[in-house]
Amino acid sequence: MRLSVFAPPRLSVVIPARNALRWLPGALASLGASQRLEILVIDDGSEDGTASYLRAIAATDVRIRPLSTSGTGPAAARNAGLAAAQAPLIAFLDADDRWRQGKAAAQMELHRLHPELGFSFTDYRRFAEDGTELATGFGRTSQFAPWQAIRREAFVMHGDAQAAIYAEPVVATSTVMARTALLRAVGGFNQQLHRAEDWDLWLHLAACAPVGCLPKALTDRLVRALNPEGPEALARRVARRRVAEAYAPSVARVDEEALLACRTSHLALEADAAALAGCRTQAAWLRLSAFAQQPSRELARSAAQDLFGIRGATPREG
Repeated sequence: MRLSVFAPPRLSVVIPARNALRWLPGALASLGASQRLEILVIDDGSEDGTASYLRAIAATDVRIRPLSTSGTGPAAARNAGLAAAQAPLIAFLDADDRWRQGKAAAQMELHRLHPELGFSFTDYRRFAEDGTELATGFGRTSQFAPWQAIRREAFVMHGDAQAAIYAEPVVATSTVMARTALLRAVGGFNQQLHRAEDWDLWLHLAACAPVGCLPKALTDRLVRALNPEGPEALARRVARRRVAEAYAPSVARVDEEALLACRTSHLALEADAAALAGCRTQAAWLRLSAFAQQPSRELARSAAQDLFGIRGATPREG
């Protein structure tokens, strides 16, 4: 059934895709059949038949609006979707991720109850490429894990939101729903950043408006193994450092301890990536470096697991 001018979409879903045809059909299927969505899929210079696939499915599903960019990266692709969006709320989904049932409805209800929110995010399940389930996003944190374990309902962060997601960069792009007008007002994703542009935007938005959080794992996220010494891993570290330095002054005015927590969190993230790539000695060294900054039983336990050849990210149910 085609949407009429009297039934505009309530939510725009933005999906950047570059040579992701292997995963894209699953991502689209995970959105369900709601007729109040518009689905903006941005083909970012793919060479795997994505453009033909999108033309074919758009002919049968009028919610889907194919767009294209010329291989300029996910920030520019998402911004193209932002420019074309017609709904008051935007949600993001990477082509290799999946939404779980009820995700969109739960977040839209949260935004209805709290229209002042700039954006909201949820917990998420993490999977390795071989299908192994890893620790959830919140399960790897100190401040968000208690919400996951003790309380399952949504909560709102106000003046401390920026410091919280600076200390622990827990927000996954595929979990985010945001006000379209606010995203446009701040200029969307910084296209000068080729990595960590998502973390940069969430920190920016958190300084502008309250942030909502649903501590339920409502998204499945694919985690790909990277060579910890390779160019992609290096580019990510450099970008994270650049973003961390940019926001450090404003965060310090609210919570100086968040600066140290941020450094510890990023060492732990690098350790997770090294463990996933099979570089367990390096993973243990990174965790011990994080332990030296902020001692915790979790870091010590994970370092011991790495040294004994056990995957650093412990599988658990989300």
